[in-house]
Amino acid sequence: MGLSMFNRVSNAVIAPNLVSDLNLDVKSLGMLGGAFFYSFALLQIPMGILLDRIGPRLVIPVFTLFGASGAFIFAGSHTLAIALLGRVLIGAGMSCVLMGSLKVFVLRFSPKQFATISGTFISVGMLGSILATSPLAYATITIGWRMAFVCIGTIMATFACLAFWILKGGQGQEKSAPLSPNPDQDIALSKVVKLVLGNLSFWQIGALSFFAYGSFLTLLGLWLGPYLIQIKGFSAVQAGNILMMLPIGVISGAPVAGHLADRVFRSAKMAALCGLGIYTLFLIPLTGMLEIETPAFYSVLFFIIGFFSSFVVLCFSHVKELFPLSISATVIAGINFFAMVSSAILMPVLGKVIEIFTVQGGSDASQAYHLAFFICFIGMVASLIFYAFSKRRK
Repeated sequence: MGLSMFNRVSNAVIAPNLVSDLNLDVKSLGMLGGAFFYSFALLQIPMGILLDRIGPRLVIPVFTLFGASGAFIFAGSHTLAIALLGRVLIGAGMSCVLMGSLKVFVLRFSPKQFATISGTFISVGMLGSILATSPLAYATITIGWRMAFVCIGTIMATFACLAFWILKGGQGQEKSAPLSPNPDQDIALSKVVKLVLGNLSFWQIGALSFFAYGSFLTLLGLWLGPYLIQIKGFSAVQAGNILMMLPIGVISGAPVAGHLADRVFRSAKMAALCGLGIYTLFLIPLTGMLEIETPAFYSVLFFIIGFFSSFVVLCFSHVKELFPLSISATVIAGINFFAMVSSAILMPVLGKVIEIFTVQGGSDASQAYHLAFFICFIGMVASLIFYAFSKRRK
């Protein structure tokens, strides 16, 4: 998971090197950055089906090796086309990491532990996004970005071999099912599609995942930075330090979310409603209803937002409870698809809102940002209401 998070955000740090070494313009750089996410998102549904039909022991190592080959190609690229191929392969390879790991957790551990284990897993994985900041910048200066990605590719290949070796011990040792396909897995694909898409709760959970993950990643990954610098007047260093509190909040909150769902609420749905409800409330200060000026206040606010946004991980636990074990990876991947495409949709939508409502050189820029953040708030309110009527267990 850490490798996946690292690769998602690594281009931001090495962007100046990519522009100079590959002769990229802004449009090409954006295309290169999006290549990972498009291949990652498009493979989510097929990935779930493969994990259910073939099993994680083969799927995880094979796709991780694709990711490793992509890292090597990217490291050796001298044209945009080759670099795009490398990033596409990295995205395809990393598309198995979260879904494959969650499938292993489904098969090896008690359902009563799933939320705690998956929350802890995602928390640890978020460290990869931190490694893709200052550590990657230091590696780029000392050994160069190309050698850095050669090292990443080598680590991926090593983990692929380790995964194949470690997962061989799954059969007969797990609490609920083996790490190979189950006897009841031969459900016709058409029946699986009808079962999943015909379930209203799947769409209710998907809507919450879309707005919760999408709003958070859109704010963190794009629009909060310009807001802090251009509207609030913070320096780039101050803005970076404040924004760092968002992933730190996620790292702190994800294990807590899992523990609350398994041990306190004993319901993924109720824990998700409470946690993401608090997340929604703390979006209100971003809409301009409260005047915030100090970096300390923003740091505390962003930590709280990150902490409670991590409760979106409980969507995986919830949807798993509503469907047969044999299609668990398929339905989890379906929910992850909502999460992955959300930022691709929300980022440009909010950008268009800011562009339309901003008067060049005028005083409406802050209002435009506040309106964009208000859209995130309204989306969360609507999705929470829709989600509140979903079923709890099958």
